[in-house]
Amino acid sequence: MEEEKYDPEFYTEQEVEAIENHIERYFGPFDEVLHEIVSPGIHVDICVIKPNAARNYYTLVTMGMGAHEMNVPEQWRDDNTRAEILVTLPSHWNIKSHDEDDYWPVRWLKILARLPGNEDSWLGWGHTVPNGEPFASNTDLSGILLELPYTFGEDSMTCQLPNSETVNFYQMIPLYEEEMEYKVKNGTDVLTDQFDDDFDHVVDIRRKNYCVHVQKTFYLSREQIKPLYESNGPQDCLATDRILVDGCKVGYMYREEPDPDSDMPDSGWRFTAGDEDEEYMDNADNLGVYTLNTICNYDPDIIPLLDAGYGSAFYRDENGKFQKDED
Repeated sequence: MEEEKYDPEFYTEQEVEAIENHIERYFGPFDEVLHEIVSPGIHVDICVIKPNAARNYYTLVTMGMGAHEMNVPEQWRDDNTRAEILVTLPSHWNIKSHDEDDYWPVRWLKILARLPGNEDSWLGWGHTVPNGEPFASNTDLSGILLELPYTFGEDSMTCQLPNSETVNFYQMIPLYEEEMEYKVKNGTDVLTDQFDDDFDHVVDIRRKNYCVHVQKTFYLSREQIKPLYESNGPQDCLATDRILVDGCKVGYMYREEPDPDSDMPDSGWRFTAGDEDEEYMDNADNLGVYTLNTICNYDPDIIPLLDAGYGSAFYRDENGKFQKDED
């Protein structure tokens, strides 16, 4: 049988230097690289940034995926044709092991790096890729979400090559099957709204499943959500399923002062339909964290009231008009 021949795509020397400098500047210096011996399609090295005092976790970053120009639809093409992918792993992770319980994050960096070339497609922010089964015997995580590497700062997200082309950096976030299904139905923003303060970008093979009890079908699809409200302040708020799932108008809204120790960018606004009883409100599954803009799409009548200060409350009267609750 004739031996299969590979003719992989490579960065130029100048492009490699630009990528290496970017990785060292924003993700950390590396003295170890997982080199490939055989490279079908593209040559994918993986830079290993070891745990340190500032970041007590491994950061693994591909270097080579961006040598391939992805087939991006015209409306998304600007500065989105080249990418690299990273993942963060706990400091105790055995990155030298080839046991699948340890190796699957490395395997998936390589799978994702080659997917655009193999399928003549593209990868970008918010894309999910299913595995179809758990990645390994020690976890139920079974899918990948591509997010922006927020922890490393905005400048870490893009690298300009010598020819002025842009390489985008995305972070690999493993998901459970229920989270994958939830994202497909509702979109990336709505999924990440479900993540609480305990969510960590560092892979935890036994982390909480944020959608195991939350299989909601929202009244508005993500395509129906338009930019109706924008402000410089925090955008997160709480709202009940009577609004988001059942499609009720806001019947009562109030603004409480956020916890100063919370990491949540909380506006303090709380929205209910006004007919929820105590038992309903005590069930956390009936509430969710959303952006103010999302709630404005469900009920634009609230927009003029959103600049009200902490302690403000409004109810909708029998004529459908909002009145200030003086109590």
